[in-house]
Amino acid sequence: MIQGQFRSSILQVPADITPLKFRGYLRKEIEAVQATAVNEEDIIIVRVFVLEKVLFGLGSKKVDSILQGAVAKCPNIQRIELEALLRPLSVAEMQEAAAEAQETLQALSARVMASGGKLASR
Repeated sequence: MIQGQFRSSILQVPADITPLKFRGYLRKEIEAVQATAVNEEDIIIVRVFVLEKVLFGLGSKKVDSILQGAVAKCPNIQRIELEALLRPLSVAEMQEAAAEAQETLQALSARVMASGGKLASR
C-alpha cells in the first residue's frame, strides 16, 4: 500500500534571473519544494516556467545537466517539467497552469486507485 501523496509545484523563474544565476536559483527553489515533502513516499512533480533567453544562454546540454542534478538530489521530486516562455506569465496564466497540474494529478491518482493502490492526492 502506498502511503505518500502525489503533489505538484509550479515555479516561474523571475525575469531578472540570468543564465549564470539559473542553476543557483533553481537549486534553492527545488530544495524548498523538497522540504515540503511530508512522507518519504510523496511524489512531487515540478513545472518550471522560464524565459527562452535563459535556456538559450545555457544550451540544452547544460539545462539537462542542471535538471538531472536537481532531481538526483531531491528524492521526492519525480521529475521537473520545463516550459520555455517568451514573456513571464501573468497571475491568471499561473492560476490556469496550477489548475491544469491539479487535473493531471487527479487523473494520475485515479489510475493508481483503479489499479488497486491507495494514494491520497493533494
